[in-house]
Amino acid sequence: MKRTILTLALAAFLAAPALAQKTQMVAVSADIVEISGSIQKTRGFSWNQLFEFGEKSVPGIIRLGEFERKTQLSTSLKLLETEGKAQLLSNPKVIAKSGSQANFTVGGEVPVPYSNNQGVGAEFKKHGVILQVLPVVLTEKKDTVDVQIALEVSNPDYSKPVVVGGTTIPSMITRQIQTEVELKSGETLVIGGLKKSSRNVSKNRVPILGHIPLIGKLFSSTDIVEDQSSLFLFVTFEIIK
Repeated sequence: MKRTILTLALAAFLAAPALAQKTQMVAVSADIVEISGSIQKTRGFSWNQLFEFGEKSVPGIIRLGEFERKTQLSTSLKLLETEGKAQLLSNPKVIAKSGSQANFTVGGEVPVPYSNNQGVGAEFKKHGVILQVLPVVLTEKKDTVDVQIALEVSNPDYSKPVVVGGTTIPSMITRQIQTEVELKSGETLVIGGLKKSSRNVSKNRVPILGHIPLIGKLFSSTDIVEDQSSLFLFVTFEIIK
C-alpha cells in the first residue's frame, strides 16, 4: 500500500512541471469595418453612447465589455451594412499560442516597374488588409491578456496615378495603427479613427458644343464628389481553458 502511494506521489510530482508549463491558447476574433463618414450626420450615430474609455486607453482605442453594448453595436453595424453605410472588409478568426504572433493577410498586389543596369522588371507591392496580433496570457493577473496589435489597410488610388519608368500605376492609400493593451478574457477592443478622404472630379460636355472655344463652358459642367470614411477594428481575445 505504501509503495503504491509513493509511486502515485512520485508520478504527480514529475507531472506537475509539465502541467505548469502547459502553453495556453487564445481565440482571436476580429471584424474590420469601413464606415461612411456621413453616418453621424444622417443618423446621429454616436460612438460615445456605445463605448466607455478605460483607464489605459489611448485616443481611438475603446474597451467594450458589457453584453448590452455589444448587442447594440452588433445591431447598429448590421443596420448600417444593410443600408450600404458600412462594409465588412474582413472577419478573421484564429487560435494563437500565448506568446506567439498570429498573422492574417487578404488582398492583392500591384506591379511597380523598375529599371537598372541589368535591365527592366517589376516589383509587386502588396495591398489589402494585414493584421498581426501577439497575445500573452498574464499569469499574475487572472483572465487577463496582454495584446500587441498591428493593423494596416491599403488600397490603390486610381484617381492619383504616378508614372514610373514610363508606366502609369496607381498611388497607394495606406492606413495603419500599432498599439499594446491589456484586456480581460472575452472583452472586445475597438480601434477607430483611421480616416480616408477621396475626391473625384468628372466633367460633362454637350457633344460638339462643349468643345467650342470661349462658349464651350456654357455647355459643360464639372461634378465634384467628396467622400470620407473611417476604419474600425473590433477584436475579441478569449483564453481557451
